[in-house]
Amino acid sequence: MATAVERRVRISRVAGRYLVFDIDDVLYIRRHHCICAVLTGTMPQNPTQNLFLSLPVELQAEEAQLLVDTGAGYIADELTDHMSRLSTTMDECTRKAYLQHIKQQRRNAQRVFEEEKAKVQAMHQNKRKANKPSSSTPSTEPAPAAVTEEDNLLFDNPKPTLPPSTTIPKEKEFSLPGVTPTTSYPLLPISTTPPAAPASSASTDAATLSSYPLYKYLNSRGYYTTPGLRFGGDYSVYPGDPFRYHAHYLANSYRWDEEVAMLDLVTSGRLGTAVKKSFLFGAEKPGGQQSGVDGAGEVRVFCIEWAGM
Repeated sequence: MATAVERRVRISRVAGRYLVFDIDDVLYIRRHHCICAVLTGTMPQNPTQNLFLSLPVELQAEEAQLLVDTGAGYIADELTDHMSRLSTTMDECTRKAYLQHIKQQRRNAQRVFEEEKAKVQAMHQNKRKANKPSSSTPSTEPAPAAVTEEDNLLFDNPKPTLPPSTTIPKEKEFSLPGVTPTTSYPLLPISTTPPAAPASSASTDAATLSSYPLYKYLNSRGYYTTPGLRFGGDYSVYPGDPFRYHAHYLANSYRWDEEVAMLDLVTSGRLGTAVKKSFLFGAEKPGGQQSGVDGAGEVRVFCIEWAGM
């Protein structure tokens, strides 16, 4: 079996969310790190539906922190990184080229609007021609009485004639439609090589979550996890890729000294059994290290199955 190519996945932090945009990175973390993530991108042709989603994928804070801890990924703050690259690469020539690019987009939008307007006008003209009565039909309306203009001019006061205007008529102002840029890609230099990963990476807030030790424990043993909110837990745990297996466990994490109400154990156990899963819960023992599992602290887990259902 060929060895996996070592790579560092770029995790973009945008508004507190951890996103992966590269499809190769998505395949890599799924195959070699048991991380599925969740598709959050929409389809440009139908952005209001939520059945068929695409890139980027959103990682949980625990998944992002695991990639950072194992050296398989790094977190890039998109806002800080973007502004720093713009400040170091943008010059006057780039700025002028970018403005010309925006103007060209406005001209293209104006041309599209004019084409659509011409189509609508032609459609309305065809409708009016179709609804216009035929000219061969004889008119039955009485002819109006003929009134000569001379009779009116004999008794009307002549109107003063105005001198011809010498002002030049103003040309109709032509304004292009406004275009809001959706990307600043033209401002950045074109490079055929991906940016190098930084030596250090920002951390996530997963270190403060009580569920991170349990997630790391499950991942180190080859389990795949997905968000378990649909089944009332922290994680849905799969023995392999979710494309091949159903979830075997419904997992919740607790602190070591946290009191667990008996009612919670009963309800979670019955719920897990009702959806054909076992209820798994665990906690990390404070202090001490568990040998052989990436230096993680000792995690104790238990499974409950409601046998009476």
